[in-house]
Amino acid sequence: MIDSKRKAIIFLSLSFILAVVAAGVILVQISQAQERLGETVKVAAAAEDIKSYHEIDLEEDIKWIELPKSSAYESFITDEKELQNVISLVDINENDILTGTLVREKVNIPADERVVWLNATEIVLIDQDVVEGDQVDIIVSREIDKKLETKRLLSNIPVVQIESPGEEQEDGPGQRIKISLSVEEAEQLIHYQNFAKQIRVLRVNQVADESKEAQPEQKKEAEVKKEERPKQQPKETQTQDEKKDESKKPAQPADQKKQEGQ
Repeated sequence: MIDSKRKAIIFLSLSFILAVVAAGVILVQISQAQERLGETVKVAAAAEDIKSYHEIDLEEDIKWIELPKSSAYESFITDEKELQNVISLVDINENDILTGTLVREKVNIPADERVVWLNATEIVLIDQDVVEGDQVDIIVSREIDKKLETKRLLSNIPVVQIESPGEEQEDGPGQRIKISLSVEEAEQLIHYQNFAKQIRVLRVNQVADESKEAQPEQKKEAEVKKEERPKQQPKETQTQDEKKDESKKPAQPADQKKQEGQ
């Protein structure tokens, strides 16, 4: 009886100790999970509906909401510096969380240049879709003294912004682009938009242009290298020329050869 009681006490003691250890481990895990869930981070969200290509105002357009750090994606905007001097690329609804793909920095336009819209209409034709950063040529057809004239008005003009029609504008104009021009060029283009017969916008193949520009430079370098080469004949050609000259000399008489030998 005494041995059985002793075994029972030992078994109960071990069970109690193991239960205490298991409870401690569970409590530690729960506290760590609560700490993780309790960590939050502030992310930028739209305080109101924001239209596309709208300059973001931190005070009026943006509000900051707290999200659990575990559920916050890296693409979320968490720093105010990321929203300075930026515009929206698409329409953003109220309470939508902003990401880096929804905004971009504004294009820096020089002080002496202006941005001009080119709307795709019956007069203005954009032959190929363009994107920001492309370059375009402007071809104008106009009437002078009852004669039609077509010429390239502007060349290699940078595209600073584009706008494609939405679903609600299916019957409206097509792609619209913004180009950066000097004041004088902007005046000319606006005049032709109002009075020209037709304006064509052609996308420039920048890769081909760069290769064409590189070819003349390569030719010049090759010409310079040719001029710098020394005008010396190779040794083989020199020896051949000397042999030819010796063969052309008249043969010496036998008596002269003997005298020379003596």
